[in-house]
Amino acid sequence: MIKRFTLLFLLMFVLCTSASVFAVPVAYRSWTYLDLTALLSPQWSYTLLTSHSYEYERKNDPKSNEEKKTFFYEVFTGPTYTMRFDNLTIKLPLWYYYQGFPFRKEVSPTKKDDYCYAHNIEFLPIIEYKIGKLKLWNRIIFHNKVYSTWFKYTTDSQKKGYSLLIREYFRIEYSITDQFAVMIGDEIFQGVIDDDETKDITGKPLTPGFEYGGFSQNRVYVGFSYKFTPTIILTPMYMYQTQYFETGNKLTEKDHYLFTTLTFLFKTYE
Repeated sequence: MIKRFTLLFLLMFVLCTSASVFAVPVAYRSWTYLDLTALLSPQWSYTLLTSHSYEYERKNDPKSNEEKKTFFYEVFTGPTYTMRFDNLTIKLPLWYYYQGFPFRKEVSPTKKDDYCYAHNIEFLPIIEYKIGKLKLWNRIIFHNKVYSTWFKYTTDSQKKGYSLLIREYFRIEYSITDQFAVMIGDEIFQGVIDDDETKDITGKPLTPGFEYGGFSQNRVYVGFSYKFTPTIILTPMYMYQTQYFETGNKLTEKDHYLFTTLTFLFKTYE
């Protein structure tokens, strides 16, 4: 099994690095999450999840090769209901999701230091199935955007709307020890519902505005998790993200991330 994961990792590395010959923008970034989850009962938990994204370098961008530096903040919060059936676990989180987008004047569409944000509701069912040391993990996010202050939206009716993006993330995990596990996964982004009022002015392929219909992103993840204790877990991963136009699936950007999550679990029941 370890040999298989090694071969998969090498294959993903070759694919990601060989794709660099195409003249599209390439970015090198970090994305760091802090996950604070209170375990309220065997079935119920409550999560506060925050993140920070930073761009260190940018290449091949016809607009500007100026790095964005800090360009994205996130806050998720809400309950999760968990059901367990022997080797099968089903989790049903329903969370509020805040997105913040700071822009330095060097890379801002408004040519000044600026900031826009969005409010979203996330329903993200998760299915886990264990086969010995192997875990099959699948998450589907129903990303419902209901408000955005993207710069092109100049009226209240444009800022208040609705779009739906579906993201499916499938991952394979293998436990080397009780503390250490390796993992590899892939996530696709598919817009399902456009916001009627803003779909003609929302920038493409990706902006802080409402989501548009069609395939827009793919992410490949390779990494590991380490449990310092049963309630403190570090998960560093390499994440390769590609962005696309919905017409013809044209590749528009490639992003390389150090994608890290630090999790603290707080058990509040006996």
